[in-house]
Amino acid sequence: MYGGYDTSIGPKALVTTCNIAAVAAAAWFLFGGTDTVADWFGTDLDHAALLRRGLLVALSAIYLLRFIATTFVMLKRSMEWSEAATVGVWVVIIHGTMAYVGGTNAASVGVFTWLGVLLYLVGSYLNTGSEYQRKLWKQVPEHKGKLYTEGLFKYSMHINYFGDVVLFTGFALVTGSPWAFVIPAIMACMFAFLNIPMLDKYLAERYGDAFEEYSRKTAKLVPFVY
Repeated sequence: MYGGYDTSIGPKALVTTCNIAAVAAAAWFLFGGTDTVADWFGTDLDHAALLRRGLLVALSAIYLLRFIATTFVMLKRSMEWSEAATVGVWVVIIHGTMAYVGGTNAASVGVFTWLGVLLYLVGSYLNTGSEYQRKLWKQVPEHKGKLYTEGLFKYSMHINYFGDVVLFTGFALVTGSPWAFVIPAIMACMFAFLNIPMLDKYLAERYGDAFEEYSRKTAKLVPFVY
C-alpha cells in the first residue's frame, strides 16, 4: 500500500468510477428519486428542504473533485486492485448514507447546518492543502529522499487524515441526522488503528532517525492532542 510508485491507471479508474457513480446516484435520489425509492420499499420518505439537498449534492461533488485531484495529481503512489475495490465500496457507502439520511430529514436548515459547511471547508483545506504543500516541497531536487515535516504537517504527522475526519464530521452536520456521524467515527477508527500504524511502520523503515525524532515531538492525528 505504501512505498510503490506507478500510475496504477486501472485501479485508480475503478475507484474514481465508483465515486462518480455514487455522486450521480446521490444527486438523483436527492432531486427526484426519493419517492421512487420509497415505492420500491413500500414506504413513505420525508423530503429535506431544497437548500439542504442542494448543499448535500454540492459537498459530494466537491469531495469527488478533490478525490480526483488527490488520486491523479497529488499522490503518485501505486494503488492495488484490492485497495481500489475497498475504497470504491467505501465511497459508495459514504455518498449513499449522507444522501439518504440528509435527504429524508425534513427539519429546517439552521446554524448547525452552516457550522457543518464550515467544518467541511476547513477539513478539505487541511487534507488537500497539506498534500499540496508537500507536493511542492517534494518537487525541490534538494529535498529528494527527505522526510517532509513542514507546513500543516508541523501540527500533526497525519494532518491530511485529520482533515478527512473534520470534513466528514461537517458533512454529517449538514445532513442534520445523528446517524451520519457513524461515517466520521468509522473513518477515525480506521485511521487510528489501521492506516496510521501501517504508514508509520513504512516511514520508520524509510527515514529512520528522522522519523523517530519527528514522531516524538509531533501529534499523530489530532493537533496538540493525539
